[in-house]
Amino acid sequence: MALVETDKLVDRERLKMAVSALRDASEHGLTRAKLAEVMGGVGLRSADRARQLLLAQGARFDIKSDPRTRERIFIMVKGPRWDETISRETRLALRVAAMTLGLGGNATLQKQLETLVEITEKSLTDKDRKFLERLRRNIRVTGGVAEDPADGQVAALEAAFNAFSTEIPRQMELDYRRPGTTSPRRIVFSPYCFTQDLISGGTFLLGEDAERHKVMQLRLSRIQNAKVLNRPVIFLREAQLKIAAEHQIGGWTSPSDPFEVRLRVTGANWIQAMEEAKPAFPGFQMERKGSSALVRFQANAPEGLIRWILQLGPSAEVLAPEFLREKVKEAVEDMAKAYR
Repeated sequence: MALVETDKLVDRERLKMAVSALRDASEHGLTRAKLAEVMGGVGLRSADRARQLLLAQGARFDIKSDPRTRERIFIMVKGPRWDETISRETRLALRVAAMTLGLGGNATLQKQLETLVEITEKSLTDKDRKFLERLRRNIRVTGGVAEDPADGQVAALEAAFNAFSTEIPRQMELDYRRPGTTSPRRIVFSPYCFTQDLISGGTFLLGEDAERHKVMQLRLSRIQNAKVLNRPVIFLREAQLKIAAEHQIGGWTSPSDPFEVRLRVTGANWIQAMEEAKPAFPGFQMERKGSSALVRFQANAPEGLIRWILQLGPSAEVLAPEFLREKVKEAVEDMAKAYR
């Protein structure tokens, strides 16, 4: 913990005890008498001095009254500047994020985040530890995929982070194995951003092939070797990269201008599900029309989009564009052939 300044008004250890107790009390808060008690049985004036000192050091308090005794209750909503305790809300957010990333197809990033969780848990109080253990038993993240990390993926992830760590990103030299091939191809790559796709399940590195000046999205698990070059990135296709990042669906990207997708969706379950949790597609809108709904959004690559549409089964009909309607029709016909 950082140096605690007390101006000799309050014992340093007692001030730390006050902060710990106020954090444990959370939204329930502490009265003057209770604060004095948790500080080791000091007087009320010492408890008041501690609270005033914490206010001067950046803490903030909400104050409410006990409906029975009319005593004031102090709720610490922000700790002093020197307090390095990580809130249980932050620790919970880290844990849920790690679980979600794992089933989103990034076991490597999940592992890094879980290491951070372990570090934060060293400062847990007994109360927080029991609280988080109960939550851990009652959180379930489902519906994703469990990625099997390739050898060297942690090193590739670290290299990508390093490429982004400077004010102007650095180019990378990658050995990338495309699907269906046995040996990797070396690429000089200008990284633009990471994309995490929950439809396909996986983390991707979007950028530009620096030699062919081509927009590419590389699945992180297929990068076998990576190193950062001492060359700043100069994007020749930055506008197309921005379009690709904003419109990627199902792990597929395209630098092409987006088109509007229009679907008719039927079935009360699908419609209500989309109302309660809208798909994170650009410009997504849904308008109810009797027992169906008209869905609109922007996309620019049909491959991942078709995969998403097919999960709706007969509850979705593509209205536009016509070429997408034909591609979905062909996919459905090909599926039907497999069952004849």
